[in-house]
Amino acid sequence: MAESNILATAKVDAQKMFIYFSQLMEKKVLDKNGNFAGRIYDIVVKPAEVYPQSAALVIRRRFPNRKYALVDWPDIAQINEKACALKIEKSKLTFAEKHDNKEELTLRRDILDQQVVDTYNHKIIRVNDLHLLFLEHSLMVAHVDISTKGLIRRLGLEKPVNFLVWIFNKNAGYLKKEWLISWKYIHPLSINPASMTIKVDVPRKQFSAIPAADLGDIFLDLNIKHKLALFKSLDLATKVKIFINIDFKTQRLLIEEINDKDVVELLNGIPSDELIDFLEKLPKDKTDGLLSLMESKYSKKLSEILGYSSDSAAGLMITEYMAFSKETTVEAALKQIRERTFKVEPAQFVYIVDEGHHLVGSTNFRRLISTDPQETVQKAAFPKTYFVHLDSSLKEVAYLMEKYKYNAIPVIDETNILQGIITVDDILSQLIAVAWRRFKKIKVLPKQ
Repeated sequence: MAESNILATAKVDAQKMFIYFSQLMEKKVLDKNGNFAGRIYDIVVKPAEVYPQSAALVIRRRFPNRKYALVDWPDIAQINEKACALKIEKSKLTFAEKHDNKEELTLRRDILDQQVVDTYNHKIIRVNDLHLLFLEHSLMVAHVDISTKGLIRRLGLEKPVNFLVWIFNKNAGYLKKEWLISWKYIHPLSINPASMTIKVDVPRKQFSAIPAADLGDIFLDLNIKHKLALFKSLDLATKVKIFINIDFKTQRLLIEEINDKDVVELLNGIPSDELIDFLEKLPKDKTDGLLSLMESKYSKKLSEILGYSSDSAAGLMITEYMAFSKETTVEAALKQIRERTFKVEPAQFVYIVDEGHHLVGSTNFRRLISTDPQETVQKAAFPKTYFVHLDSSLKEVAYLMEKYKYNAIPVIDETNILQGIITVDDILSQLIAVAWRRFKKIKVLPKQ
């Protein structure tokens, strides 16, 4: 019964509310009679709204053969850095050669030493240890430890290394600083083998709050398997943000790996100018194949745009804009604008068309709001509307936008039908690309 004495001397101090997972790993597990049952190998957690809580304990027995048993958390009497005591007898445990329920989320297999997304600092990090909080009847994952100290602790070298550091520098940050990140900002990337998606639901609010460029960087830091699993788990808006901020090679990989239904949903969500840029880089047969999956009216328009030069108005324009019939009342127009669920880049401009979708005028939010709600939108129109044609050059478009200080300009075809709009962002990106190409051609003269 000597081993049972371990528990008597290992009561968790009331003030010690936290423990590291590494301090529990490989500790003895004793049954209700104090008999040795195995050692702590892993902890199964159930994903909660913010912080996961312990659901079961995985015990490993090495002799005569290495086997594993699962103990439901209610059957655990006590657990601390010295040992774990069970409420049941050893004979009640069922040992098997593998603990292979890969659909569960466990600390050792799925989080420790694995890549996770830090949604606060917008980067991929590696977990060296886990900081657990003692609750009344369970453990809760509170933080992840990303420090070298966490790795040293797991190797069982914390005390000697701390002593050596103290000898050389008593005030070393290594001794005083904890590199902990709250779990609420952490998203594990362990994959469910059945669905090949991330096991834990992706926190949409956290991901959507990450700037698009940072989101692209996070995505590129992942390996291929995790890229695909994470992408499949995201909502459409976040998928679009990632897609337009990653390199063409990764874009093509994603398109080839996801199913046709998801491809169509993704392509329809991408702004038309970004989509055109992507489609132009693909082989023609691949482009035709993707267009054939999309809604015929939209794909036909894309096909027409693809036939124009990338530095023409047609090649620069986007097809997402706000247009209303000239008979629409101001009240109805404002109501529809509020109800729009998609993002329109040049949000302050509204275009006015007739029943044949011919461009007859334009206005903006300020003029609409200051016009009688019962009047038609035509009443709020500018005295004159400037536009460009599908085959207008980059120079023509840039000249008009600079002259009239527009941040967007409509594009019409030869019959005056509104085809799309060009934003100042699209013009700037194209002009920067042209300037960069010219800059690279400049030959720098050697110093005399």
